[in-house]
Amino acid sequence: MPFHDPQFWIVSSIAAVGLFLLARPFLPRRGRVHSGCDHCASGAAARRPKRTALTVEGRGVR
Repeated sequence: MPFHDPQFWIVSSIAAVGLFLLARPFLPRRGRVHSGCDHCASGAAARRPKRTALTVEGRGVR
């Protein structure tokens, strides 16, 4: 093994990062609580009801 060669360390580090990125979806996540809202850190959008006006041909429907 050419431990004194810088190219060995560069290629080895690129390979290690690549392996980590490939294994990352299979690793368990720490500190994340599933709140129902994937893009909000606090899950605030999951707690609020969605308020959308329902219309048919421009008229409000209740």
